[in-house]
Amino acid sequence: MPTPPLRRELAEEAVARVEAQLRAGCVPLGFGGGKSAVEAAARQALEDGWINTVHAFANRVEAARKNYGLEPDWTLYRPARPQQPTPSVMLREAPAPEPSLAVPSGEPVQVLVIPDRHNDPRHEHRLACTTWIARLGSERRPSVVVDLGDAGTFDSCSRHDKNDTLRGRLKPSIRADLDNHLASLQAFEAGRAADWKPKRIKTRGNHEQRLWAFENEHPESEGTHTHTYAEHLLQFGWRERPFGELAYVEGVAFTHAPINGMGRPMGGKTATHRAGAMLTSALVHGHTHQLQVFNDAKMGHQERISVIQAGCALPWGEYESYAMTGPGGWWWGCLMLTVWGGQIVDFEAISMLRLRDRYSGDGADRRAA
Repeated sequence: MPTPPLRRELAEEAVARVEAQLRAGCVPLGFGGGKSAVEAAARQALEDGWINTVHAFANRVEAARKNYGLEPDWTLYRPARPQQPTPSVMLREAPAPEPSLAVPSGEPVQVLVIPDRHNDPRHEHRLACTTWIARLGSERRPSVVVDLGDAGTFDSCSRHDKNDTLRGRLKPSIRADLDNHLASLQAFEAGRAADWKPKRIKTRGNHEQRLWAFENEHPESEGTHTHTYAEHLLQFGWRERPFGELAYVEGVAFTHAPINGMGRPMGGKTATHRAGAMLTSALVHGHTHQLQVFNDAKMGHQERISVIQAGCALPWGEYESYAMTGPGGWWWGCLMLTVWGGQIVDFEAISMLRLRDRYSGDGADRRAA
């Protein structure tokens, strides 16, 4: 026997309950962060004894739409902002505002962010920085680690210096770069506690992308070097996203560099501002080696888009040769973030000086000084 349709008066009450929560500041379906109006109405109905389960309320809202064309007026939603009322008498104490309903949805997640390290077989002292960062993670225990790419220089495949030039002859071999890449992964394992097993995400940088560019220009080598590189990552539990793609953790995006409309990495002093104008979610990226935090104010449900340039993770004060005479402005360290409901709610920049002083302990600080 088929289930009888929901009575119209029950359908109307289900819709009315959702609309009451919209007026109270709960968010419509599909808005992401914040308490859902449907869920809040369902829990209130459960408390009132009007339904037996939260799922039953959602079924009634759906039946109201299918059977009678009744849907909540989603436009009733207004972002909840605490408003301090104006006292009617200046000497009378004003009541405290109601607690904000705009608490992010879901649970907070801690993320350890490792920016550009530029490991190089000609600069093996840089590997120690990776071990220090892993020791930090072992102490703080974030559930996710994101490597923003450019973990190695891969100068063997650089097109800036032709192989028939003097500088070109000083480049390392591809084998040396791949061996150094493996050593950097081993350096992280050397500092990782055995019982700390975070999710490991990597966003490929433009320096790692040099391997793919080399094989594209030398098709007879297709897969020779990139497969070895990928095997190294998989061996240690890392999952990599291709260059330019966004990897998401709780609605916050991570990538090596934001890509402009011409398909090129964005850089320069205004990179965070330009990226913030285009983005629809918070973003953390590397590439520039500078530390910047920018909040792009928005109108609507998403009141801001946060953009963070994460600096670099070379030894403190160390510049690459190409930047020796430029304006500088690099910052050296790593970041510890708390992401929650698509927002970056906490941010800590931990300098390489702090990492060296706290986590070296084995003489590596002197080798990297």
